Amino acid sequence: MKKIIALMAAAALTAGAVSCGKKAGTASQQPKPKTTEAVTTTSAYSTETTTSAATTAATTTTSAVTTTKTAQQPDPLGGGAFEYNDDGAVAFSEDSSKADDKTLIAAAQALFESACRTEMKFTVGCPFETDNNDYIENDLSWRFYRITDSKIHSFSDVMNEYHKVFSDSHANELASLYMDKNGSAYALCGNRGGNIYYSSSKVTEIKSKSDNEIVFTVENYYDGDDYGQAPYTETDEFSVVIGSDNVWKAGKFNLPY
Repeated sequence: MKKIIALMAAAALTAGAVSCGKKAGTASQQPKPKTTEAVTTTSAYSTETTTSAATTAATTTTSAVTTTKTAQQPDPLGGGAFEYNDDGAVAFSEDSSKADDKTLIAAAQALFESACRTEMKFTVGCPFETDNNDYIENDLSWRFYRITDSKIHSFSDVMNEYHKVFSDSHANELASLYMDKNGSAYALCGNRGGNIYYSSSKVTEIKSKSDNEIVFTVENYYDGDDYGQAPYTETDEFSVVIGSDNVWKAGKFNLPY
């Protein structure tokens, strides 16, 4: 009896060992290759997709910027018939006498605006570098400061710069604002404010024409004055002098501010 019981116990132990062995083997053999493969594959596709999207976005942005920079329309009213030259005067691509009135008025508007900027620079302040420690005085004890710009050595040089936009056939006030002395040019640099009520100007019509000059009507608009006046308009004349090279320069002109 004891032998039978011993044999039964041994058989039970043997069955338990076999069962434990199968469970341990199952736990140690996880499907790692499949999991690793799945993760690796997902990561690879994710990287490729991101890279492709970033490249596409960068290419699109560059193309848009390039398109914006090359879009130019310097003369929407004149239709490309004229443009500013390097000096600020208006240059026609063909004989301006063949242009219609709309184009002539557009060109006059462009030159008028350039003339305003130029006149302001030369008569209110000075467009050249000056030495504020080196000055002379006129009969009224006004101080004129020496111009240190390397290309300006005399009043004649000042006039040459001014006449890049303005015709020399019309008078100007520069002789009262610049003078020569000791081989140098001096500038008054008489800074002043502008008319704070000035709004804008518009060339509206052609008054007269000749072979070398066109006179226009210009309207100057103001928002009022110090005394509460309502907005008003002043009418003036502006002329352009036509050069043999199809370049227009300002003739008769009054700074509106």
